[in-house]
Amino acid sequence: MQPATPPWIEQARIELGNRIRDARLHADLTQEKLAEMAGIDRTTLQKTEAGKTDPKFSLILRLARALRLPARDLMP
Repeated sequence: MQPATPPWIEQARIELGNRIRDARLHADLTQEKLAEMAGIDRTTLQKTEAGKTDPKFSLILRLARALRLPARDLMP
């Protein structure tokens, strides 16, 4: 059994998802279009924006590149 995720990690997931969503909306992109540009599945993006997953750093890099932002701008 895995230990419970600390609240600060849960909050960071939510913040990361919010930053990705805000950047996507600012770029006037749908989840489907951003996912296509990043080479990922739309459901992966949906879960990431909702703070439901622990995304790999490679996913954050793909999204940042598709959004034409430095990855640090997405990080909480």
